Amino acid sequence: MVEMTKRERVLRTVRFQETDRIPVYDLLSQDAILEHAIGGRVTPANALRATYRAIRDDLDMTRAIHIPRFEETDAELDEGFIWHFERHTMWLRERPFRDIAGLVAWIHRDIDRRRRWRPDRTFVESCRAEITKHQDGIGDDTVVVMESDVGLETARDAAGIELFSYLAMDEPALLSEWLDALNDYEVRRAHAVADPELVPIVLTYTDIAYKNGLIHSPDFLRRELIPRLKRLNNAWQEHGVICLFHSDGNLMEIMDDLVAADIQGINPMETIAGMSISEVRRRYGDRLFITGGVDVSQLMAFGTPDEVRARCEQAIREAEGVGYFLGSTTELGPQVRLESILAMVDIARSSYG
Repeated sequence: MVEMTKRERVLRTVRFQETDRIPVYDLLSQDAILEHAIGGRVTPANALRATYRAIRDDLDMTRAIHIPRFEETDAELDEGFIWHFERHTMWLRERPFRDIAGLVAWIHRDIDRRRRWRPDRTFVESCRAEITKHQDGIGDDTVVVMESDVGLETARDAAGIELFSYLAMDEPALLSEWLDALNDYEVRRAHAVADPELVPIVLTYTDIAYKNGLIHSPDFLRRELIPRLKRLNNAWQEHGVICLFHSDGNLMEIMDDLVAADIQGINPMETIAGMSISEVRRRYGDRLFITGGVDVSQLMAFGTPDEVRARCEQAIREAEGVGYFLGSTTELGPQVRLESILAMVDIARSSYG
């Protein structure tokens, strides 16, 4: 078969059509692969170029492009929310409230702000410019996926898990109102910026599980996540954009509900948590394309290149060779060995020839 462009390979994969080889979808946030790409040390002057070069060399599709930071810093990205930034990570250090009363007062203001917001031309052009900048920097037709939160993750991160849990018990109506406002906000954004020529695939997401099961009860998710996920997916799909759903952890207890919410793909298939490529393929066939399934917490961090190659070959077999993107179970972060990344990419490149 004639070699395909990356975009051709990606779009044929999500449609369960024959490709020249298995595509690779992942995130790069690891210095060694950047250094390998440019043949030297990563510095503030070349970090962006190194990141783009590594993506061009190794991936067919990516998202959330991470540029290494060289200093630890704090930044206030929203009023009263202080984020801490390190080399390849960030976390919320301080919030503008400390108790449920403060959170409730802040939520009322946030609901009002979300309801009043409308995407104007400047906003739309800035979104397009960001994607175009990355595409130009990478220098080929690597598919850059846009992210789109259903609303639950934004709410949980803003509140913190402890206060969020109190809110869900003490103020369930307010929580639902807030999730509606967040979801409405994102649906408006989807309708404003959706363009399948620029971004053919979007990542609708909310982390709802961990290694031992769901973070929230199935009843809560069916009430507060699933209808809003369906609404957001449908907003993107109305414009011809394909929706890949992301959550870490074991999702099997609620997979039927996710499929009913019109997800078209699933990521990242955290196998160490109990997700099974073969089981998802058996249950859903060509209703879901699959991405990931190569463990980063143990295998790609501590395994040999031969062990990584064997797992990659197994994952391709389990996916039945179609509708599948080879990739890790979350992202290629600092703990992952360079040799493991190169082994995975090598298997993808040799998968059909």
